[in-house]
Amino acid sequence: MSLDIFMSTLARAFSYVLPIVGVIALIYMILFLKQLIETLKQVSKTLDTANDQLKKLDVPLKTAENISNTVDEINQTAKEAFINVVGAFSENVQNAKDWFQSKKTGKESIETKEDE
Repeated sequence: MSLDIFMSTLARAFSYVLPIVGVIALIYMILFLKQLIETLKQVSKTLDTANDQLKKLDVPLKTAENISNTVDEINQTAKEAFINVVGAFSENVQNAKDWFQSKKTGKESIETKEDE
């Protein structure tokens, strides 16, 4: 019987203690949720501030993008101009070579006519 008495005493003690422990746990849970809500508000403010700062960076980034595009266009134009210059130079060199060749063959033909 002593075990039955012990169990009943233990059940009665826990019937007094468990509601108190439950109330304490509920209070801690409320405090935790309150702190969590405050932290989330601060995070929200921080994200809003970061978003505002990123919006301020949009204009300089757009400018940098425009500059980059301009540099790319200049590079492409310079390439095309260089290719055109090299092509024109090659054509002119060929024309000069042909001209010198024609002059040389013209002198040879004059010399051969004189020799005859």
